[in-house]
Amino acid sequence: MNILYGKKVLCFIALPHHNRILMPIMQALQAQGAEVEYITAAAEGAFEITLNEADLPYRHALDYCTPAVQEQIATAFQTFRPAWQDKLLSQPLMQAVPVVIQDKSVRLAMENLFCFQRMFEVEKPDLLFALHELNPWGKILGYLSQVHRIPYITFQEGLYYTSIYTLRFHTDYTTACVAWGEATRRKLAAAGCAPDKIFPLGNIGLWKAGQQATQTAAMAATRTALGIKPEKKIVLFLMSHAEYNTFEPAVFCEWLKTHEDVVLVFKWHPISKRKAIEQILKDVRGFPGIISVQDFDTAALLGASDVCIVVGNSTTALEALVVGKPLIEILLGGECYSLAAEGVAEAAQGFEDAGEIIERILTSGLSLERQENVARYLADHLAFQDDGTATRVVDMAAEMLTARANSAAAPLLSVQEERFPCSLILPVDDAPLEHVLTTLNGIAAHVPAELFEIIIVNAASLNEQDGQDEIDAIDEVNQLLAGLEGDVKVIAGKPEWGFGVCCNRAVAEARGKYLAFLKPGLIPCEGWLEGLLSTAEQEPDVGVVGGRVANENDLLWHIGVAFDHNQSPFSLYRLLPLDFIGARRQRQFEAVEAPFVVSREQFCRLGGFSSDLTNRFEDIDFCLRLRANGARVLYTPHSTILRTAASWQPTPDQDTLNRVRFYARWTGSLWQNDAGYLKEDGLDHDRLSGLYRDLAGRVASGARTAQDQMDQMDQTSA
Repeated sequence: MNILYGKKVLCFIALPHHNRILMPIMQALQAQGAEVEYITAAAEGAFEITLNEADLPYRHALDYCTPAVQEQIATAFQTFRPAWQDKLLSQPLMQAVPVVIQDKSVRLAMENLFCFQRMFEVEKPDLLFALHELNPWGKILGYLSQVHRIPYITFQEGLYYTSIYTLRFHTDYTTACVAWGEATRRKLAAAGCAPDKIFPLGNIGLWKAGQQATQTAAMAATRTALGIKPEKKIVLFLMSHAEYNTFEPAVFCEWLKTHEDVVLVFKWHPISKRKAIEQILKDVRGFPGIISVQDFDTAALLGASDVCIVVGNSTTALEALVVGKPLIEILLGGECYSLAAEGVAEAAQGFEDAGEIIERILTSGLSLERQENVARYLADHLAFQDDGTATRVVDMAAEMLTARANSAAAPLLSVQEERFPCSLILPVDDAPLEHVLTTLNGIAAHVPAELFEIIIVNAASLNEQDGQDEIDAIDEVNQLLAGLEGDVKVIAGKPEWGFGVCCNRAVAEARGKYLAFLKPGLIPCEGWLEGLLSTAEQEPDVGVVGGRVANENDLLWHIGVAFDHNQSPFSLYRLLPLDFIGARRQRQFEAVEAPFVVSREQFCRLGGFSSDLTNRFEDIDFCLRLRANGARVLYTPHSTILRTAASWQPTPDQDTLNRVRFYARWTGSLWQNDAGYLKEDGLDHDRLSGLYRDLAGRVASGARTAQDQMDQMDQTSA
C-alpha cells in the first residue's frame, strides 16, 4: 500500500531559491500520488512573483480572508495594540523602529496567521513543507501545524557560517528539520535546537547541478556565454554580501598583466547593491581580464572555473569544493567562520596575496593534505554525496504518515488468572552477566517475595563479528537464566525483538494484577515496588505510576518527562541531588519512563508498547496514549530504583526511525510545559540554570580537591 497516495501536501513558497530545494521533493511526492498545493502569503516583496515566474498554480493566504476572518484579525489587533504600546513606552530600544512600521508588521502577521488558520481548516492537509522556521511565515505555519496536528518538514537553507545565536529557532515547531550533514546537526544542537528533530539527509540538487555543470559541453557553453576563449584559465571570485574593504587592485592587476592566460570572473551575491559593486570595481572597470556578473548561474560558473576564491562567508564555497575546485579564502576581519581555518581553503590576507596562490595552484595543484582535508570536510557536512536526498525526504514523509495511521494498537490477549500483585518483566538483551545479576539480586534483596513473579524474555543474540569473549558472556547469561528457580518464567525471545516487543510477549504469560517493566542494570531499592503499588491502588483514575530513578552518583536520573521549547521530551531535573525539592512531591506528568507500573488490564486494552518504536520512546508513547484515553500518569517519591548501566539501546538506523515516527505521531501533543513544573517548585529557567552551574562548580571543586590529595600523597611517597 502506498501511504502517500491521495494525501494532501501544502508547500510554502516565497523566494526563487525555495524552488530549488522544494520542487524536486514536490515532484517526487506527486509521482507517488500525493496531491501537492503550493501556497504563499502577503509580504513586503510580493512572493507571488516567484510562483508566477515558475508557472506554478498556488493558493494565497488572502484567498481565505472571509468576513469572519477579517473580524478575527480586527479583534486580535485591537486587543494586542494597547498592550504592545505599553511595552513600547517602557522599552526605549523598541522605539528604534517607527511605530507605524511596527503596526504594519504586526497587522500583516495577524492577517497571515488567521488566513492560514482558515486555509488549514478548509484544505485539511496531511503534510506541510516550508524552507525553514526562522522567518515570520515559517513560525506561523509551524505554530498552526501543531494546532492542526500536521507534520511539518523544514530544511537547511545554506552553509551555516553565522553565529549560533541566530540558529536557535529552527526546531520549535518543526517535526523534522532536514540538514545536509552531521556538522549542521552539531551546530544547530549547540544553538539550542532539538537534536532529535534534525535529520542529516544530504543536499537537494547540488550533486546533479554539479555533474551537469562540469560536463564538457556545459563548460564550453559557459565560456561562450562569457566570451572566454578555451585556452584561458578562469579564476572565479565568489563575493559574499559581507562588509569588505574597497578592492585595492594595484598589486593584483600587475600580476594579472603578466598572466594573460587568466581571466577573473566576479560573481556577486544576489542581494549585493549595484553601488557597492561599482565602488569596489571602479579602478578595474574595463580591464580586459576581468568580468563582473550577478545573475549568471552559479553552478555553471563553478563548473567552468579552474580556481575559486571566496571573499567573506558564502555557501558557494562549499559548492566549489563539491565540484572539485581548488579554493582560496580572502580573510576578512570579524567573520565567525573560516574555510581556511577548517583546512579546506588556502588563506590569502587580501587581494594582493591572491596572485601568488593562484599561480601555485595552477602550476602544482592541491597538496595531498589539502585534498584529504576536503574529503573529511565534505563527509562531515554532507551525509550523502549523491542525488538521492529528495527520495530520502519522501521516504521519511511516508514513515510519518504510516506512524500516524498506526497510532492505535490492537488489544493484547492476556488470559492468565491473576495470582500475584505484580509481574516483574525483565527483557534481557546483550547486557553483560553482571548487569543481569545486579537486577535479579536487587529484586531478591529488596522486593517481598509475595508481591511478584518474574517473567524474563531472553533476546540475547550473537553477531557474526562477535568474538569469543562475547560468545562466552552470552553463554553465561543463558546458563544463569536456565538455573533460576521460584516464581520465574523464562521466555525465549528473538534477536530482532526490541524492548517493547519483548514486554508485549511477556504480558501474555503474566499473572500479576500490575505490570512493572525492568531492564538489566536497574537495582530496586528497599520499598521500590511497594511505593509504586500503593500509589496505584490509592490514586483514582491513575494509569501509570513511576518512581525516582537515581544514578550511581546518587543524583536524579529520572522523575518524569517534561517538554522543552522545542516540544521535545526530557527528564526533568536530571543530575540534581536526590533530595531536591522538585523530586520530593508526588505530581502528575505527561509521561514517565520505564520502570513504571501499570495495571495489566489497562496495558492490554491499549495494545501494549508500540511495536514500531525500537528501544526508545516506547514508554513515553504508551503514557501519551494512556493519557489520551483519560487516565493519569503519576510520579511518586515513595519509590526509588538505582540505574547502574544502560541497556536496550537502539542502533543508529533504528533511532532515526524512532525519531521520525514519534514526533510525527505526536505532533500537536508535545507543547512546552517545563515552566509549569519549575513554578511549582519556586524556580524559573534562570534559577534552574544557576542550580546546575552551582552543582558543576562543586563537582569540579571536588575533583580538584581529590587531585590535590593525590598529588600530596605522591609527594609524600617520593
